[in-house]
Amino acid sequence: MNVLVTGANGFLGSQLCRELVNENHNVTVLVRPSSDLSALGNLPVNKKYGDITDASAVEAAVEGNDLVFHAAAHLSYWGNQKEIQNKINVEGTKNVVEACLRRGVKKLVHVSSVAAVGIPPSSTEPAGEDFRFNLENLPALNYHLSKKRGEEIVLSAVEKGLDAVIVNPSAIWGRFGKTYRGSEIARKVQRSAVVPYFTGGICVVHVADVVDGIIAAWRHGKTGERYILGGENLTLQAIARAAARAQNLRRRFVPVPNLLTGLSAVALESWGRITKTRPRITFTTHYCASRFHYYDSGKAEKELGYSARNFQSILNECLSFIEPQNGN
Repeated sequence: MNVLVTGANGFLGSQLCRELVNENHNVTVLVRPSSDLSALGNLPVNKKYGDITDASAVEAAVEGNDLVFHAAAHLSYWGNQKEIQNKINVEGTKNVVEACLRRGVKKLVHVSSVAAVGIPPSSTEPAGEDFRFNLENLPALNYHLSKKRGEEIVLSAVEKGLDAVIVNPSAIWGRFGKTYRGSEIARKVQRSAVVPYFTGGICVVHVADVVDGIIAAWRHGKTGERYILGGENLTLQAIARAAARAQNLRRRFVPVPNLLTGLSAVALESWGRITKTRPRITFTTHYCASRFHYYDSGKAEKELGYSARNFQSILNECLSFIEPQNGN
């Protein structure tokens, strides 16, 4: 099958391309002339050069393809990135959707995020696909808002006859080139005897499971439906403690108060605007730090046959990738 992948040189997109090539599909990728394509290695893919914000370039890339996986996105939790983020996540999605409609694409799989689902109010009730989005009045959370707007564009096109399905991955871990996404916590545990941690939690999923879920959504997903692709829901403290245990390290774990993240965001955002550099703690970081980003993948399991490995197996892989730290 002739397949187009946007965002193909990114963490998730490159691994999706690799799986599609393994399945013997004819894969085309839309990439910018300046893009780093090292993640694609020597994969036999057709390259179309252009920007997702350029409607004519998008249409040229879509032409001749039966299936489109739209994985291009701008991920940033800093308000200064709002303009470019909206151009990519909202206008870029609109360009893809309109090109799919004009060119008669058989199916579009839109790769969104759990950020577009919203953030559940407590750790006891993970959000599902029907969770009512609760971040509309929080302009600092522009990534969440832009992904939600992207979904709305896709759903509007479904009403016009486009066969499209949406997937919502959670916090993705896995190997990406010379790094391991998610290893930051394990490295923090290695570096210091005192480990500060944010008091909230996340839903951890392996990149290979997300790729499987995306392909399953193409094959089995129902038109106009969204599917959460997540894994285990864990507090950040539990993740840090598990990393210490697995490395036989004795550590003291200290919660970071919400007041501290708030004050840090005020100071660092102001400095970031002056220096034009991304702050370590932003208003979005502050808002998310104490909340439980927990999600339920039951719908994907039931309708797509989706399954996700447990966190311990992901952590084991992560620790096998980074250098061990001796001592306690």
